[in-house]
Amino acid sequence: MEGRGSRGGGAYLAVFSGIFATAGSLLGKLAGGADASSLTSLLLKGVLLVSMIVSNTIGCTFFVKALHGSGSSLPITVASAATNYVCSAFVGFVVFDESTSLTWWCGTSLVLLGLMLICNVPTEKKASAAEEKLKHQ
Repeated sequence: MEGRGSRGGGAYLAVFSGIFATAGSLLGKLAGGADASSLTSLLLKGVLLVSMIVSNTIGCTFFVKALHGSGSSLPITVASAATNYVCSAFVGFVVFDESTSLTWWCGTSLVLLGLMLICNVPTEKKASAAEEKLKHQ
């Protein structure tokens, strides 16, 4: 199990997790908007719902594997969330002709910045060195 302790080992899996989460959301939105007036459209709605479930299951599997390959869950969460946010904005623009405002991008950036700040917890060595400095003052 060499990959367990390596840094960044699960980052690419977290990106795939975010992509599959976006695909699941897209499929769910398409299924919700599908007409159920005929047998064909009802069948299409069922296929879209099953595809959504499969996509979300694959995304969760990638996320769990990314967590397993990483030393900490926080960087994996940041990578997955960032991928999901950006891909969702792109898919919304391309498929649904939605637009995102500067406020949306600022909010998304602040959420991701907050997640990154949480990831940068000082190591025990740095914390004890700072404590020693305070004791000497």
